Amino acid sequence: MRGVRAHATLLAGVLALELAGCSHRAPIPILAPEPKPDAGAVGLAIAPQGPDSTFQRPGVVGADHGAKEGAKVGAFASVMPGIEVLKVSAGDARVAMFGLALLAAGVVIAPAAAGVGAAVGALRAPSAGVVERNEETLARALADASFSDALAYQIMEAGGARPIFFGADPVAPAVDTWLALDAAQVLLTSNDSTEWRPDLRLRVSLRGRLLRDSDGEELGAWSWVHEGRRAPLFEWGANDASVFRAELERAVRALAVQIIRDLY
Repeated sequence: MRGVRAHATLLAGVLALELAGCSHRAPIPILAPEPKPDAGAVGLAIAPQGPDSTFQRPGVVGADHGAKEGAKVGAFASVMPGIEVLKVSAGDARVAMFGLALLAAGVVIAPAAAGVGAAVGALRAPSAGVVERNEETLARALADASFSDALAYQIMEAGGARPIFFGADPVAPAVDTWLALDAAQVLLTSNDSTEWRPDLRLRVSLRGRLLRDSDGEELGAWSWVHEGRRAPLFEWGANDASVFRAELERAVRALAVQIIRDLY
């Protein structure tokens, strides 16, 4: 019993010392949020050109290219079992002999496997015409979006009653600052440019600076990014690019909200 009491007394002393040490430690500083720039009445200056776009092509286009790549895949697949067995043989002679036998068999059937792969690859690879029509449909949808005008409208919509102006408005007052926005970057890409039929994610990025009207001094600079849904390559261009059009509208609204959040 005395041992238990001594242990409890020692533990209480350690806790007391620890708490006493904590009371003397410097408090963790709380970082104040960055002050917002004094934007005042804002004029929107959006780059008229663009947006710049990148639509990732399939890794293989056309029957000839598909046949070549399919032949490689078929030949490689025939020897892979033997290679994998040899990797795990770990000095076991019987396993190694079995791996060598599989590898030899794979080499024998490699030409036939390459032929099968070539035929499958030629059938699976999309034609250049299909890919080009898909790209043209996406490019037309992007042009139809009138990105600069749509973005300006969404910024003013997200800003509510704040004084934000765009274009030659005869009743607009003199502005205090200009929000200069660069041409946006619109990407449809995947993480692997070699995929035959990739799933592509929409990514729209934009950079902007707030400039004082009186002397052009930069009051703030930001980069904004919106990442949308992922969809198979040709789904983006299907039905006059309906999915792409909808996702692009969503991206413009999301970017406008980010801009207003940083500006005010």
